[in-house]
Amino acid sequence: MRGMRLVIGLFAAGTALTTATACSHTDEAAGDVSPSNAVFVKVSNNNYLDMDVFAVSRGVSTRLGMVTGNGSGSFVIDRSLGGSDVRIVANPIGGSGRATTGSLAVAPGQTIDFRIAPALGNSSVIIR
Repeated sequence: MRGMRLVIGLFAAGTALTTATACSHTDEAAGDVSPSNAVFVKVSNNNYLDMDVFAVSRGVSTRLGMVTGNGSGSFVIDRSLGGSDVRIVANPIGGSGRATTGSLAVAPGQTIDFRIAPALGNSSVIIR
């Protein structure tokens, strides 16, 4: 029994260390996005379904994360994903359809404010 507690303790410590490492930010060379090259994405989900949120640029889809139903989330994308043809797409988890911003032209330092409507086709976007 004591050995099992030791294994569980080591597992918990390893998990905590992995989580802390995954959430730490060092520098851009390590793959982080610097604020000068960043495009910010704010998603307000006014739909009751959770949404998977993606940035799509040059035909490549990059998952940003998930926003819970009637919740909000903030994401950062690298400027390399930006340009004249970037889209933010939200797919409902456990539902059908999708909400999309359409093609956007964004510059570093700007924020894409994407509001997902209860009826996905009525979603809207503002660039600030």
